[in-house]
Amino acid sequence: MRKAPFLLSLAFVGTLLSSLNAQQLFWLGTIGGSSSATGVSNDGLTVVGEANGNAVVWDRAANTIITVYNGSSAMSGCDATGEIAVGLVNPGYYSYQTPFMWTRQAGFQWLPPYPNFGWCADITPSGAIVAGKARSPSGDNLPALWDLRQDPPVLRTYAVGVGMSAGEAYGISDDGRTIVVFGHGSGWGYRGVVFRLKPDFTVDWWSYLMPISGHYGCVPRDISEDGSVAVGNSGNIWGGSYYPAMWRASNNWAPELLANLGGSAGEAWDIRGGVIIGFSTTPSGERRAVRWQLGTATTQVEDLNQTYAALLTNGSVLRSANAFSANGRYIVGWGYNAATGRDEAFLLDTQGCASENGDVDANGCVDDADLLAVLFNFGNSGSTLGREDTNCDGIVDDADLLTVLFNFGSGC
Repeated sequence: MRKAPFLLSLAFVGTLLSSLNAQQLFWLGTIGGSSSATGVSNDGLTVVGEANGNAVVWDRAANTIITVYNGSSAMSGCDATGEIAVGLVNPGYYSYQTPFMWTRQAGFQWLPPYPNFGWCADITPSGAIVAGKARSPSGDNLPALWDLRQDPPVLRTYAVGVGMSAGEAYGISDDGRTIVVFGHGSGWGYRGVVFRLKPDFTVDWWSYLMPISGHYGCVPRDISEDGSVAVGNSGNIWGGSYYPAMWRASNNWAPELLANLGGSAGEAWDIRGGVIIGFSTTPSGERRAVRWQLGTATTQVEDLNQTYAALLTNGSVLRSANAFSANGRYIVGWGYNAATGRDEAFLLDTQGCASENGDVDANGCVDDADLLAVLFNFGNSGSTLGREDTNCDGIVDDADLLTVLFNFGSGC
């Protein structure tokens, strides 16, 4: 007779937790016009991108939009903490682009070779190394790396491949030593290169990344955290059809076409934890944000608008998934926000707010340590709480305690 109320309580708690742990979608707003997000911190509280043609940082903890540069500009990405971000001025004017960095402590700062040409495309999760393009001492515009660990930051350019005359680095591995670039060279056509650096930043090895057979060219956009998989596009991005593609070290860097939604355009923008994100068009030409799993990427593609349909209301559409957080939890990009009637940056929390289902210290086991962490922080509130706030509602309370208790012993 006493078990029934207990079972009923467990059912109620289970229902409560399922609602607390649901994935979430946040439209980030803009400062007029449209907006798009290109980078996000591991806690999801810092997002970078552009709004109305200006480089901006969405500070979600303070609920503000910080204009980093007032004028034609865009942010390219940020480190895992959201303390360092990089970007470029004049993204639509090739000959006048210039690279910059932004930090929470110091704000805006030009990067070398300012005032000469350059731009930033990617930054490691540690915030140590940045990849992009810059004017070299020889006067060529080449793939570039900035070492932000030095003050002032040190710029290095690379002419990789045989006779590279121009190129740009788009993606960099977590250790800052494997880079993917798009380049031009005598007799090349339009292709990519992947190369690996020695500890002294000289080139260790390199390999061409070729387009799919019959395609005009290809552009690799990013590389996996361990430097073993490059993703991007193959086709004719300069005026024809182009499709999402990947190149894997395990397949001798041969080009592989990813599954698509049947349209004539698509791009793989980022890869993290064996998951690839980007966009693909439908046969009618509608752009949709998509996701691939590495093991089935050539045969299966997932429309995020179907997966997260419950989060999309009144005709809102996710158009492009641009970037992951370094921990793989958050996806940022842009889409159509029906509530405001405009194209707008979004943040998608793919895991929901729970700290690994009560695993507050993220050690794989929900145990006494997790319970004590919640109890010691019980009653604390604010927008920058740690993982003890398992449901991310801004306060450590009964709901967080229930999350740990309900999952106690899991993974141990």
